[in-house]
Amino acid sequence: MLLTCSSCKSRYLVNSADLKPKGRTVRCASCGNEWFQDPNLVEEEIIESPTSNTFTAENNKFKPGQNIVSNLPSTYIREEKTSTINSILVVLFLIIIFVLIWFIKNEKSGIIILLNFYIQEFYFNLKLIINDLAKLVHQIIN
Repeated sequence: MLLTCSSCKSRYLVNSADLKPKGRTVRCASCGNEWFQDPNLVEEEIIESPTSNTFTAENNKFKPGQNIVSNLPSTYIREEKTSTINSILVVLFLIIIFVLIWFIKNEKSGIIILLNFYIQEFYFNLKLIINDLAKLVHQIIN
């Protein structure tokens, strides 16, 4: 069943079994408009096309020049707009990264060598700790 909001004209594809037996109140996800939907009313979106013939549920006949749209999503999906603040922050972050890389590359004190030394020391100490833990677990099990 295709529902259309009378306020903002948003369209929703809804399972008609969800409205039975007495109907229910539905709310538009776009504008928040609420209305009672009767399960016996079948609303169909019709697009004019000069050459197509389709079946309509109102009078159980084919009508020339009408086409029913049946590929609409069952939920309303709102497109997110790109945030200008996030874009500015990303550009600023990239500029800072490039400046830091340039500064480290032109630095004569060897910051990269020092960082490499600390990373290797951390890795070496981590291996020692893991080996000691493995020996303790082996001794406890045996």
